[in-house]
Amino acid sequence: MATSKQQLSLFGAVAIGLASMLGAGVFFVWSTAWDKSHNQIFFALFLAGLVAALNAASVYQLASNVSRAGGVYAYSRVYLPKDFSFIAGFAFVFGKIASIAAIAIIIETYLLPGVHFATAVVVLMTVLNLLGINRTAQMAAILAIITMAFILFSLISGFTFGVNLTDLQSSIRMPSASLSTLSSASIIFFAFAGYARVATLGDEVKDPKRNIPKAIVISLSIVLAIYLLITIVVVGVINSGNEAMPDAVFETLLARTAPWFNPIWIDFVVAAASLGSILALLAGVSRTAATMAEDRELPKLFASRNRYGSPWLAEFLIAFGAVILIETRQYTQWVIAFSSFSVLLYYAIGHLSVIRQPQLQRRQPLFVAYLGLILCLALLVNVPGPAVLVSTVVLAIAWLIRTALQKILRNK
Repeated sequence: MATSKQQLSLFGAVAIGLASMLGAGVFFVWSTAWDKSHNQIFFALFLAGLVAALNAASVYQLASNVSRAGGVYAYSRVYLPKDFSFIAGFAFVFGKIASIAAIAIIIETYLLPGVHFATAVVVLMTVLNLLGINRTAQMAAILAIITMAFILFSLISGFTFGVNLTDLQSSIRMPSASLSTLSSASIIFFAFAGYARVATLGDEVKDPKRNIPKAIVISLSIVLAIYLLITIVVVGVINSGNEAMPDAVFETLLARTAPWFNPIWIDFVVAAASLGSILALLAGVSRTAATMAEDRELPKLFASRNRYGSPWLAEFLIAFGAVILIETRQYTQWVIAFSSFSVLLYYAIGHLSVIRQPQLQRRQPLFVAYLGLILCLALLVNVPGPAVLVSTVVLAIAWLIRTALQKILRNK
């Protein structure tokens, strides 16, 4: 594959990683996670963060040896049988198309409830992506800065108001790896799931074997610190005991700590964060689809790129799938669970790829990949709702269709 005309700097790669993580998930996972784990929420956060760190370690090692776009799909194609790479790629694309649709609906709901403009949001972000990866990174950086500024303001307000240490201490219990805690960790993991999105960009990043691993480490470290502080403030200021945590935790938080702050600005920040997520999703998913097309796992046409280096047909395919979900309203409240399942499976295959790497390519002890694989599978089977069964069936059908088509082509 030829290198695109536009290439990202380390700063641009970090911006896409931050925009991916500090998106819609950071505003919506805490309530559901609290309802499932209550006083185990810090342990659930620790588990989600540990899984994210282990995943990042494996992606770091893989990206240091393989510069091709497509993330874990491309890496697993080097070290594992091609069935594994297909499942990784399809799981990523399948889970993230639904996420794009859901995030667009979130923007619509927050800004102008009852006015259907989610499709226009996806179309606008697709057009921006088609102008090249540098335009995507520039906008992602702006949106990430807005989101981080708001979160920093919320944290300062919370700590200035006063974190209730009694409530905070009562919310920390001896760790318990119960099914509800694992389920809570799988939900929180959704908010981490974008840190390696930059790995899907491959040689659209300058010096990818050096800058992609660094971007992953930098963006994940920043977000780990932010999520820990958010959990401390949310629990210490609006702790609900064993009652349900309010859905709009930031609105509730600022209503107590900064009552003068106009709630409408929170809606705009949520929209900005969500736009950043959609941008990064479209960039990552389309490039994974394009790489799959280059390998004939998808129709070859989807590998076509425009003069800016963007895989334009793959972009349209991803956007079209999201628009169908938006317009038919056939998305589900379990979309976060579906996305978490798909991404956990994706990274589990990444760990398998590391396990199969030659000794000379390893930069870390092998037990890191084994531990990451075990924890990914533990969270994966505890994703709430129907995600485990439905996603498994969809992936199995996709694999059967792909296998049948390949047999037909071989027999011609």
